[in-house]
Amino acid sequence: MIRLLPSTDNQTINIIPRSNASLSSINLTITEDGTNISETLTDLTASVNGNFVSVTLASNILTAENGYYLQFSKGGSLWYRDKAYVTSQTNDEVIHTLNANKYDQYDDGSDDEYIVI
Repeated sequence: MIRLLPSTDNQTINIIPRSNASLSSINLTITEDGTNISETLTDLTASVNGNFVSVTLASNILTAENGYYLQFSKGGSLWYRDKAYVTSQTNDEVIHTLNANKYDQYDDGSDDEYIVI
């Protein structure tokens, strides 16, 4: 999973695509999980960085604490796909959860126990 910042500035990510023979005509479709809001970025800049390909992108739909589906295409064919998590936190020690503060847990006050056999 790729981690991105909730910013409209350029961000560089490192990926391992299906091939890195030609790094031109790269398109990216970013789709937000759950809402299917999407954005397509065309003619992205990419370069070889050791065993990786570095791709620079700038998106307008990235919001904090949301998940996204990334699909790169080149010449009309699938080139790479991955998931991304957008967060402004840069500390790797912090545990992230996708459901924090989004749902209320039901608690009726009883301590029911279930036995599974």
